[in-house]
Amino acid sequence: MAGKQTRCPNCGADVHPKEIECPECGHALTRQNILLPVIAGAVGVTVALGAGAAVWVLLSPPSQAPVPMAAPEVQRPAPPAQAAAPPAPPPAAPLPPPETNPADAQLPLPQVAPGTAGPAADEASRKDFARTTQENFTQNGLDMKVSASGPQARVMTLAFSFPAKTAVELIASGPFPRQCKLRGFQSITFTDPSGASWSYDLATDKLTSK
Repeated sequence: MAGKQTRCPNCGADVHPKEIECPECGHALTRQNILLPVIAGAVGVTVALGAGAAVWVLLSPPSQAPVPMAAPEVQRPAPPAQAAAPPAPPPAAPLPPPETNPADAQLPLPQVAPGTAGPAADEASRKDFARTTQENFTQNGLDMKVSASGPQARVMTLAFSFPAKTAVELIASGPFPRQCKLRGFQSITFTDPSGASWSYDLATDKLTSK
């Protein structure tokens, strides 16, 4: 099989690779002249491969960026525990109910509700208080007369229709004198059918018999 034809570098005629001179012009053919086309072809192939590799690199999708590693979590010290609140003091024991005075149970005297404003202390209020006290006694079946007498109606007078020594002592030891004092009375006078009488001084809280 004949070898690949080459060209004469002098005239360009086709010559066999084994020829040592050109059959057309007689130009001497050397091994360098024979290998030159082979070397040029190899260089071209190498350049083509390099260019292809460069194109492949440029067109390849970029590699994913490395995921940064998360910094290790620093464990924070736990906040100091709050001091426990001091225990609430025990509730105060309820106060015992006030003792009921026998005088209050037997004699329905007007009462002043605790926590309310004090009563009026003028002359008209004292006379009205005396009238209300007598109405209370009458509604409970007690035959008594109550009046506000003296200058500016400052003397409360209670006239009993029965011996009143025990009743007077009970009334004097109950809340009635304080109620009279709040309204501006200065004294309380007690009388009964026997002619006995007693006077209660609201300034000194003393009961004396006449």
